[in-house]
Amino acid sequence: MKGKMIAAITLLAISVMPLAAADIPGYIPTISVSGSAEVSMKPDTAYFSITASFTEDTTEEARAKVAEMIGNAAGILTSEFGVSADDLSTSYISASPEYQWKDDERILIGQKAVQTLEITLHDIDSIGPVYDRLMSLSGISISDVTLDKEDKSEEYRQARMDAVRDAYSKAEAFAQAAGVEVGSILSITDGTSYGTPLYRSANLMLASADAAYAEASPTVFYSGEITVSASVSTIYSISQ
Repeated sequence: MKGKMIAAITLLAISVMPLAAADIPGYIPTISVSGSAEVSMKPDTAYFSITASFTEDTTEEARAKVAEMIGNAAGILTSEFGVSADDLSTSYISASPEYQWKDDERILIGQKAVQTLEITLHDIDSIGPVYDRLMSLSGISISDVTLDKEDKSEEYRQARMDAVRDAYSKAEAFAQAAGVEVGSILSITDGTSYGTPLYRSANLMLASADAAYAEASPTVFYSGEITVSASVSTIYSISQ
């Protein structure tokens, strides 16, 4: 009886021992790696915004001032630089009381109006001249410039291909170190974040500029290059 109990306990112990991965039916040894790549390109589009802000005695006076300034800027962009009306859009407009503190007392000093105009330039070579021209207007500010390329499909395609090659190169290195070979690819997962590539210039606060000085020292905008990136997660089988 005692012998039977020992045999039963031994059988139970064997039955609950974990199997090695290679002993599991249908198990495929794999290598999991990630790959990434970047592709550079020349931008062909610029985005920026201008903001007019005025505080006057009444809301209507402040609104009129802001409307006049934004209208002047839009007129310059369309008539002198050929910017289409479709490339101009109001992104923000507001009116509110304006206060300031004096002797620990909050005092109403007027009504403030603000309006922001978003601008798209398809000729990035005109960025410098546009800055110079807008500097002739006092009371507005100009945002950072965002550069982009309208059609980046070919660059993204190249980045994806390079990312897969990068992943395979890593898999080969791991396999060589382990004394095995890379087998067929079992899966590819796209890990790319498709954000807008950015290049930002210094923020400029535009004040009334001396025309003669601006003409003698024009603004030079160096666009450089922008990049897109791609990343993948891949799983390869292992050939023994």
